[in-house]
Amino acid sequence: MLAISRASALSPTASRASRGSEPARRRVAVPARAAATARRRRAIATSSSRDRRVVAPRASSSSSSSSSSSSSSEAAAAAAAADDASRAPSASSRRGVLGLGAAALASTAAARVPLAFADDDVVVASPSPAAARGAVLVTGANSGVGFSAAKQLAARGERVVLACRTVEKANVARTAILEKVPGAAIDVLPAAGLEMADLASVSDYAKAFKDSGIPLNVLVCNAGIMAVPLGHTRQNHEMHFGVNHLAHFLLQDALVPALRDRVERDGKRGRVVACSSIANTLGDLAVDLDDLDWNDRTYNEWTAYCASKAENVLMTDQLAIREPGISSNAFHPGIVTTNLVRYILPDLTAENRDPEAEAQTRNGKMLKKMGIRDADEGAKTHVWLASDPAAEDVSGEFFIDPGVTYPGATRRQLVDGGDWFLLTGEEFGARQLGMPDKLFEWRNERNGEVLWDKSMEMISKYRA
Repeated sequence: MLAISRASALSPTASRASRGSEPARRRVAVPARAAATARRRRAIATSSSRDRRVVAPRASSSSSSSSSSSSSSEAAAAAAAADDASRAPSASSRRGVLGLGAAALASTAAARVPLAFADDDVVVASPSPAAARGAVLVTGANSGVGFSAAKQLAARGERVVLACRTVEKANVARTAILEKVPGAAIDVLPAAGLEMADLASVSDYAKAFKDSGIPLNVLVCNAGIMAVPLGHTRQNHEMHFGVNHLAHFLLQDALVPALRDRVERDGKRGRVVACSSIANTLGDLAVDLDDLDWNDRTYNEWTAYCASKAENVLMTDQLAIREPGISSNAFHPGIVTTNLVRYILPDLTAENRDPEAEAQTRNGKMLKKMGIRDADEGAKTHVWLASDPAAEDVSGEFFIDPGVTYPGATRRQLVDGGDWFLLTGEEFGARQLGMPDKLFEWRNERNGEVLWDKSMEMISKYRA
């Protein structure tokens, strides 16, 4: 069994009591069962005076907009976007403990962000005060769900910064978004690419962003890899750990001060949104805090992927504790047919599919029932967590869809969305087995602290 430290769970009564003393605030529209989230076995401590749900005092001051490499043109009224997200995705069950387990796990929609795009849709962005106040920075924004999230956020009137491996890729993505969303406020840093496999590049990008003067509202940690052959980053970290976790850890560390500033600028919390996966439920088997770079273990691409997705959640949980004025959450986007699955399901990558024709076929209908999503459907939780007012005052949670946390989703929500294979804890024998909380025993404060401290040591040379 792989080594992983565990902390004893805090008393849910004490945890809730500490939260009960907080002033009234807007809450996310999660199911009534969400109250049970506090009873999960991960221990997000509230022993210090910093409560992860404390909302920083709101200021009434306004902020001025800053210059960037692009400017938005005047826009007409917002056109209604096609509600493709009403398609209810589902997923196939895990096959084995690690093999193809992560690929078969997908979350589904209960609450919808009604912004999906058909190939011929054109959405005109409405001018928004948010675009003047600050931006949403999206990593990996040139393709897949990152591109779709940037496009949908732009259609909602948000100012979006495209953080891509090269400036060329970012500019191509910007042009493509402007074709779909005329008048969108899209920024590309003129001389800075974000290469996630090189901490020096991440550090340089963070410095370039701060030098740009663009106010930051939201950081969306989207870029990532899945089940790739054994490889290493420029600093010799295992590729999944280095790209999916460590690079984003360095980026958020550099940009947290800018996110803190949002409260003073417009009275709202800055947000960090991390793309994880339901594959993190295998974290107990995958995470080894004494061997994060796979120097002592036999490498398995799925184990490495699952570990990195659990690390995404541990990072946002810790950030929620350490920065109560910032909303910090992780989520699962579903099984999405982007290039991310090119190593395991090559026939399902976007370039190998014709969604409209496929929808009429038997296989296409089967894929829909399995919860196979296109990029626009997969981006809906990115968009909700980054922009919806209901998500602002929620922190330290893991979402499987907009407004739906896990554990905490009801059976009806899971069935309606197609996540029938996930447990609520009400099934026969589930409570006796401690399910589904047992799947998240790795998610505790001790593990989060150890990962945070080790990650901080690894990035120390590159901190801005």
